Amino acid sequence: MLKVSTVVSAALLMVAALFQTTAQAQAPQLEIELTLPDLDVQPYHRPYVAVWLETPERKHVTTLALWVQKAEWFKDLRQWWRKAGKTDINFDGISGATKRPGTYTIEWQGKDLDGNAVAPGKYLLNIEVVREEGGRDYQRLELDLTNPGKITIDGKKEFSTSFVTVNAK
Repeated sequence: MLKVSTVVSAALLMVAALFQTTAQAQAPQLEIELTLPDLDVQPYHRPYVAVWLETPERKHVTTLALWVQKAEWFKDLRQWWRKAGKTDINFDGISGATKRPGTYTIEWQGKDLDGNAVAPGKYLLNIEVVREEGGRDYQRLELDLTNPGKITIDGKKEFSTSFVTVNAK
């Protein structure tokens, strides 16, 4: 025979799981299709890439992607470095190796680096692409995370036309 405390505990766990699933369904999500072009330059170095969100007042909210070879080169991503790189935030969960030319998908599940849900609303999406002995591209795009849709971003040289899809729940 089951004890009452076991049944109550199981019921509480089910209710908590239901609320967690509901909260996750409410979080806005982004899918970024970032295209790095095949440049005919010598020497060619793979670019460093940073993608992050800011409030309309330009306060860093979270970093979505960070592609560098070593942490010592974070500062080469100047715009991102000024906003987030100089902090003591741990970027291990979103950092990765530099990429070859091609199209890459960056998915964001609506949470900051600590796992807290980011409130739906208006934000600035920043994309910075920098290549050693090469150029620098930086784009800032206004997003409303409550308004679903696909937005085109025009890169200049270091990244090509790319897309952001907002999935508002």
